[in-house]
Amino acid sequence: MQDSSASNLRMHLMVLIPFILAAVFRGLGELFPVDEVWGHMGHSICLSAWPWLFAFAPLWAVVGWRRFGRWTHSMTVACLAAPLAGLPYSPDSGEGRPVLVANVNAYTAGRIDLAEALAELGADVVIEVEARAQQVPGMVRLAHNFDETVSRPSHYTAVYCRPDVACEAGITEEFGARGMVMPLALVRIDSEVCLMGTHGPPPVPFNIAGLIPYMQRIAGTIAGGRMSTDWGPCREGDSVIVAGDMNAVPGSWATRPFNGKGLTDPTRFHRLFATSWPSGGDWMNLPLMQLDHIWVGDVEVGDVRNVRLPGSDHQGVFFRLKDRN
Repeated sequence: MQDSSASNLRMHLMVLIPFILAAVFRGLGELFPVDEVWGHMGHSICLSAWPWLFAFAPLWAVVGWRRFGRWTHSMTVACLAAPLAGLPYSPDSGEGRPVLVANVNAYTAGRIDLAEALAELGADVVIEVEARAQQVPGMVRLAHNFDETVSRPSHYTAVYCRPDVACEAGITEEFGARGMVMPLALVRIDSEVCLMGTHGPPPVPFNIAGLIPYMQRIAGTIAGGRMSTDWGPCREGDSVIVAGDMNAVPGSWATRPFNGKGLTDPTRFHRLFATSWPSGGDWMNLPLMQLDHIWVGDVEVGDVRNVRLPGSDHQGVFFRLKDRN
């Protein structure tokens, strides 16, 4: 009897290993040093692991079934947990103003292919982070920092809008800390929505110093899902959308300054379907982490999805700004 109970316990523990590891990794992620590059790497890996473990849980349950020769309640639980790995995006409704914010990778060739791909998406507003193409067919370039002295080509950013769209745009100075700095694109759409196109200073492999101060400065201008101050073309009281490459995973240290700011994450239930890096370019095309995000304030968006672009190691964030009338 005791041998049978011990065998059952071993079986259940084996089947539940993905759940146990998910909890362990989530807790372990908080133990890494926040001011070290390797700490940020470990933190990000641990916080990104649990959706993958839930996706693996049904297969692991089948392994347990084959090994132990019978199906159990714990195996059923493992299969039912699969949606925790993420839900697919819904089909594009085609309703609302289309917007794209994308890191396009400044270090690869193919400007013409990229420009054509950006145009084919049909967005009304495009923020091009690590700007590689300098024109987009059918769009007007409203703001850029191509004439500025920046430390790397990856610091260039540009904003494009269709001629019939009410847009005001600007690119901020670079900010962050200790040389790890990046600009921010600001676009005021229809005189009421402030779109912030982010590019968090990459913490790996060089220096973590600039990422959290970069996010803190942006978050410090938001309250209740709206701008709490004027910044560039954006005005106090404008509804806020923060989107783009943040070089941070969901729930990480760098994203926490946005907690309590009246922002919601429309990708929060999509998890593995929202992973965006690495996605090609000079990297493997196997997205493992969500580094590209959208947080929405006092405004309605829909049809959020990731899009791949030629030569880019990140997937862009596409969404539709819904009619407020």
